[in-house]
Amino acid sequence: ASCSASGDPHYNTFDHRVHNFMGNCTYTLSKACNISERLPYFDVSTTNEHRGTNTKVSYVKSVQVEVYGHQISLLKNKKVNVNGSRMNLPVFIEKKISIHSSGGYVLLETDFGLWVRYDGNHYAEVSVPSNYSGLLCGLCGNYNGDPNDDNIKPNGDIASSSTDLGQSWLVPENNTICSSGTEEQCDPVLDSEAKKNTACGMITDPTGRIFKDCHAKVPPENFFENCVYDMCFTGGQATSLCYELQAYAESCINAGICIEWRNVSLCPMSCPGGSIYKSCGTRCPSTCLGISAVGSCSSLPVEGCFCKEGYVLSGDKCVPESSCGCVDEKNHWFTNYPCTERCTCKANNTIVCTPWECGVREECSIQDGVLGCYSNGQATCQVAGDPHYFTFDGMMYTFVGTCTYTLVEVVNTNNVIPITILGKNEDRGLRGATYLKEVYIDVYGVRITLQKNQGILLNNERVYTPVENRLRGVSIGKVGRFIVVEIDFGVIVKYDGNHYLEITLPQSYFSKVHGMCGNFNDNREDDLSLPNGTLVSVTQFGNSWKVEEDSDAGCLSDLREDDVPPCTAENKPVIESQCNVLKSDEFKACHNLVKPEDFIQICIYDMCQYDGMKSTLCDIVQVYVDTCRNHGVTIKWRNSTFCPLSCLPHSHYTDCVSTCPSTCNDIFASSLCEKTEECTEGCECDDNYVLSNGECVPLSNCGCRDDDNNYYSAGETWITPHCTKRCQCQKNGVITCRSYSCDSKETCVIKNGKHKCNPTGFGKCRIMGDPHYITFDGLVHHFQGKYTYILAQTIPGLPDTLTQFSIEGMNYPFPRSRHITYLKEILINVYNHTVRFRQNKQLVLDGVRVTPPAHPHEGIRIYQRTTRIYLETDFGLYLSFDGNQNADIKLANTYRNRVEGLCGDFDGGYRNDFTNPDGVWVRNVNVFGESWKVPLKRTNSRLRRDVNSEDESEEEPDPGLFQGCSENQLEQENRTSRCQILIDSNGPFVKCHSTVSPNFYFTSCLFDMCAQGEEDTTLCSSLEEYVLACQQQGVSMEGWRQQTVCGISCPANSNYSSCMSACPASCSDLTSPSECESPCVEGCECLPGYVLSGYDCVPYKQCGCEYLDKYYEIGEIFTTDDCSQRCQCTESSTVSCSNIVCGSDEICDISNYSRGCYRRGPCMPNPCKNDGVCSETTNSTSLHFYCECSELYTGPSCEAERIAEDPTTENPEDHTVAIVIGVVAGVVVIVILVS
Repeated sequence: ASCSASGDPHYNTFDHRVHNFMGNCTYTLSKACNISERLPYFDVSTTNEHRGTNTKVSYVKSVQVEVYGHQISLLKNKKVNVNGSRMNLPVFIEKKISIHSSGGYVLLETDFGLWVRYDGNHYAEVSVPSNYSGLLCGLCGNYNGDPNDDNIKPNGDIASSSTDLGQSWLVPENNTICSSGTEEQCDPVLDSEAKKNTACGMITDPTGRIFKDCHAKVPPENFFENCVYDMCFTGGQATSLCYELQAYAESCINAGICIEWRNVSLCPMSCPGGSIYKSCGTRCPSTCLGISAVGSCSSLPVEGCFCKEGYVLSGDKCVPESSCGCVDEKNHWFTNYPCTERCTCKANNTIVCTPWECGVREECSIQDGVLGCYSNGQATCQVAGDPHYFTFDGMMYTFVGTCTYTLVEVVNTNNVIPITILGKNEDRGLRGATYLKEVYIDVYGVRITLQKNQGILLNNERVYTPVENRLRGVSIGKVGRFIVVEIDFGVIVKYDGNHYLEITLPQSYFSKVHGMCGNFNDNREDDLSLPNGTLVSVTQFGNSWKVEEDSDAGCLSDLREDDVPPCTAENKPVIESQCNVLKSDEFKACHNLVKPEDFIQICIYDMCQYDGMKSTLCDIVQVYVDTCRNHGVTIKWRNSTFCPLSCLPHSHYTDCVSTCPSTCNDIFASSLCEKTEECTEGCECDDNYVLSNGECVPLSNCGCRDDDNNYYSAGETWITPHCTKRCQCQKNGVITCRSYSCDSKETCVIKNGKHKCNPTGFGKCRIMGDPHYITFDGLVHHFQGKYTYILAQTIPGLPDTLTQFSIEGMNYPFPRSRHITYLKEILINVYNHTVRFRQNKQLVLDGVRVTPPAHPHEGIRIYQRTTRIYLETDFGLYLSFDGNQNADIKLANTYRNRVEGLCGDFDGGYRNDFTNPDGVWVRNVNVFGESWKVPLKRTNSRLRRDVNSEDESEEEPDPGLFQGCSENQLEQENRTSRCQILIDSNGPFVKCHSTVSPNFYFTSCLFDMCAQGEEDTTLCSSLEEYVLACQQQGVSMEGWRQQTVCGISCPANSNYSSCMSACPASCSDLTSPSECESPCVEGCECLPGYVLSGYDCVPYKQCGCEYLDKYYEIGEIFTTDDCSQRCQCTESSTVSCSNIVCGSDEICDISNYSRGCYRRGPCMPNPCKNDGVCSETTNSTSLHFYCECSELYTGPSCEAERIAEDPTTENPEDHTVAIVIGVVAGVVVIVILVS
């Protein structure tokens, strides 16, 4: 017979009576009473705990078993203590007791038929043989077949209630304050939701496919009631539902009925590497020891994670058989008291022991069952802001070098584990405004890199949180604002991916370290000492810790003569007033523990550096609050107007985030947390969402774990080391892989932490002027189409190792000369996103107008530079557009012979570039060009002829040079044109001729000047394109504007520079110049104290916000993609959001390039095609729409092309616009001419 305690908790007795008792102490579950000598004695008790802030309910924290004179504790997270000592599983005691991992449980079995199991979370179960019938007592009852007397107290009295019964079986403990829970009424709404068949109702649903087959064997009513109760008093938490479904499923399994009840969206069980989930697996799995002390294994199955073939259990983890550990009779990390030896299990069952002694601030003791040297305290070093260093001993100093520096290094490795921590700094926007960029942790022979924006590398390979069981003794997770690295010897490193780093060392490292964090000897006066003991200045000290091999070439030392804040007379009083907020009553509770003066000074320093940028104030206040929290003081300081913290969708801000947030790896992590008293401020996932790689996702969107315990998001693809396989994480949590290899034009490299096939070369297609094309293969043509055409796209039948894309170019007639056109817009389709580059460098992303930069997909980056907007991908496609008429497409040579369009087929030969969509070569440029008009009309499936491209045709293609300007006109233009300056051997461009041939630019200039007239702007546009091409090749082009008519007028707060960074600093990327690999270019450069926000130079304090990989200007209001939130960018550069719901007559859609809730109507969704603008009108009988079409389209929905007349035949004063009106039903079409 079995008795269980589950949920919060519910006690289901041997005789099937249920008690609900929420006490939070230790209680007798079952023990032998009045036992005869022929039956062994045992005593099983459970210790309960409250979790989080909910004191209405409690859960099983541990199970204690006394049997054969041994005290055995089954603890949370499947840990086991035997007689006070921590033991690795499996454990065998005197051939009478076995303790081992069994599916999702730790199972204790005895030779007389008792077994006890605990899932390390909430579910405990006791099973006894029938010869104990009537001889037991405790919360599980007396096992006499009568449920009516299962409420007997130890003194023999009948308990008046479950609470009375529970309290009577209390096991007295010292210094424990017990509560018994409360019996409250359930909220009617919660009660109703809990009883639905989508929740607890699935337990009793007689028609449901999950549990109905078990109803006859195990009555479901009690489990249903327990489930409703739990959901009521936990606010409807999904974990409560899972607990009770598990409890019922286990009872069914014990009754011989195996049920497949979990799925990707219902209580999924994520299994560690080397294991797989089974709803019914063996209770006695193979282990490294490969033996069983108990004679035979129970035939009853169990659910849980089970080792894959070739793997066996080592402790509670599945490892290859070749990686099994060591057998040690004493099974101790330290072999004996008082910690004089420390032993390590090496390969091949070899145990190596070395002499050891505890440090001066450690003591040898047993904690949590483990004998070891334990510190009686710890110390923390902080790096914050610009950057300011707070040493272990409490000294504060400022150092602004931009190299890599040693923060912590162990100098005395006696009796401590060696560890080195480095910090790499970078300038952000201004020289001297230096911040932490990366943190390197070298430990256990591995390098862990924590990157800006919370990227993580392990030996240079990208990994995602949570990182568990990947490195022995090391875990990495996301907790609130931080990426947290915890190492088993007590070191904790926390980095927010922006400006703030915390390093915590245990006292075992006292006086054994040095570096920029000081020497940790309780004496701040000598923290600025060199290793030889010499006291030096701050700058000398910091520069001395430079690590050459990890520093970037060209990094800068700190050469300041003082560290006076860089304030002006105007801004200093205002900034001081703002920073003095730390002296206000809001922070008063912490003043005695953490003096605010140092933090006020660094706040003033950083705010002056950025001329009052509000985000720097918030950063330093946050550091002060975090420091106070480390001293036990929690301060609620953020609000909607002062430094609100931006949280991603499906999460919310709280000032106390669990240090063990629930993740896809473990949806019960917060329940299993052993640091219940610790927390930090930040964002936590909403109910029914869990963390997946830093984002909150529903359970159904959780990803996968491979056999090395690497986590991947659902849908993610990756290439394995040596580029031999390409794998994908399916939405069902299964990883599929297939063979993969780089082709002859690629090499296998690690880039940004990922293995990839890197192209060895690129081709370029260029479009400029009105328009002139150089194809990938070098053919020049002058197609003048007036519509939208395919510039380049991948061919049908593309190998699945390559990524599909298409690039469309929208041409438009010149206002002054309608028979020639220019490139007006570019449309890029890639990775299921649509990107439009419009005039004046406007960006439209998936139908919404946004300000660059944007990062809509891991493989897409969109950003602005001085004169162009750029898109780059991770597979070798780069595109830029100047927002006027000029564009470049750069493509990896892995796409040779695999693209098509106006840019040619990129096969190495230019003669066959005039190939239409059906694969037929044509000579005429107009026939070729019009064949690529969107939408494409293929008459046959594409047939590519495998012949040498040079043999395709003996004829040269007709490039169409004279269709906009006659040959005679061009000859005349050539004799008189100012374009000659491009090829003048004494002109300003001659120094570039040997690097970039001017011929294409000269010809294009001639044509454009001929067709458009002798306009300065036309000439200068051609010259600028040539200069850009030269500068991209590293050729200096200073002074050319002074020798031409091409002066340049720069917008407000900027000046012209002939050689500025090609990657200027912007609000969203202040470090861009320091990371730029491109040569300098000419352009308008922001004045000192100003930075790019979009395309405008603004003071730093006017910088906007980055949210969901998009940039928003201060004050900008926007709606999230699912219309669940309306958000605004605040002056502190953070986003403040409020929840919204679209009205019953509204839909979530896009109108006028803006996402929002819009009233349903004729214009929503927009019926107008080809950029037509929709408006509504009404009459007495119906609601209509009308589409205002561009000059190239007509029809009720602007769907039909219209051939434009040459403006020379029109009255120049006539500004008539055609507006086409349509009725919703599409019956009436009226054309109105509006002057």
